[in-house]
Amino acid sequence: MTVHRRPLARILLRRLGLIAAVIVVLNMLAVGAHYGSDRRALEVEVVADIAERIGTELDDVGLPADAPSRIMFREHPQAYALALVDRRGAVLDAMNLALIPPSALDLFADDWIAAIDLPTGRVLYAGHEFQGRDDGLRLVFVMAGDPENLLTRAFLSEFRRHVWIPVLPMALLLITASVVMIRRELAPIAAAADWAKAQRPGATTPPPAGPRPSEVADLVDATERALDRLNTALAAETRHSAEAAHALRTQVAVLMARVDALPPGKTTDQLRTDIAVLARTVQQVLAASRTDVLRAGEETMTDLREPAQAVAAGLAPFAYERGVELSLAVPDSPVPVHASREAVELALTNLVENAVLHGGAGLVEITVGPGPTIAVRDHGPGLAPGVGRQALMPFWRASSAPPGGTGLGLAIVDRLQRTQSGHVDITSPDDGGCKVTLGYRPAAG
Repeated sequence: MTVHRRPLARILLRRLGLIAAVIVVLNMLAVGAHYGSDRRALEVEVVADIAERIGTELDDVGLPADAPSRIMFREHPQAYALALVDRRGAVLDAMNLALIPPSALDLFADDWIAAIDLPTGRVLYAGHEFQGRDDGLRLVFVMAGDPENLLTRAFLSEFRRHVWIPVLPMALLLITASVVMIRRELAPIAAAADWAKAQRPGATTPPPAGPRPSEVADLVDATERALDRLNTALAAETRHSAEAAHALRTQVAVLMARVDALPPGKTTDQLRTDIAVLARTVQQVLAASRTDVLRAGEETMTDLREPAQAVAAGLAPFAYERGVELSLAVPDSPVPVHASREAVELALTNLVENAVLHGGAGLVEITVGPGPTIAVRDHGPGLAPGVGRQALMPFWRASSAPPGGTGLGLAIVDRLQRTQSGHVDITSPDDGGCKVTLGYRPAAG
């Protein structure tokens, strides 16, 4: 099952954004509920807006004939009306005067507003005196309908004043400040996580320097202690395996010498074959004990042609005894990679031995390239369909494999490749056999 992991900073920022969004929505609902239930407040806003618009267009004489505010009154004569009255009560200018009752023209209060609910709808009457004028000019305004949606505009204006302007900038400022603070405070956690991911068995590195929160420091200390215990156990296991393999190798050499002293015969030949299998198993255990210490740093470089030539030359007699021909193809130019030469030789040796033992009599091809790769291909029965990377599991053996093997060869190759940050690809060519390719990280030559 695939587990989707998300960074803690992203989770916190998403939740913070959600909280900010909830605050904005709640504020909008509060403002909407207040002004949606208070029509009087919206009517006051409409009158104030109309008075402000007309006040900015007035000149010394009055409202110019081409003033933009006249358009609304001209297009909706049954809905809106205005009158400009001086301090003597004279109507200096008017539009749709029939909608304005005479009593409204005679009301000299500075600012007033009244509304009447009629069977045909609600009618709004209002007055406003323009300050700073010598003529005492005042506006009388009537709204008997609202085709221009002045109430809706006033409602949205209140949203802008009480939500968009004060709340959104604060929410954005809060989110921005939180992004900076969260990233800064989580930096030690990210550094500790990167450090933990970079640890490898037998090759630990010191934790990142710098101050850390106590919880992160405790986690790093606990991880270090656990890694120390693991490395100690791994070193002991590796040492014990190597010591056992060395001891067995000595006894195998003694056995081989004693078998060579026996008279020829079928039993002697079988013993010699069995001891050869045992010797190869001991060699594989030795190789497995060294896989985790053969790590390649960025400064370690190997020309793949050199280990390929060394392995081909060293295993040629082994292949010849089993009726197998080895062929080697290398490019003319170097193939530099980030890898330990010993690790490349160990992996390639296991592959070639495996191909010689299980590929049957015929040809085993060793090819360097194209790119930072080495391929070993035999022309035997190949792998069964669907096997693939299962063949890299320790102690896995095909049902058709000859007796005497251990199933460690390809598993050791896979471990060696992982320690070199490389990979192993297993394919079955169309014309039969098996092809195993070792891939490495290229290095500048």
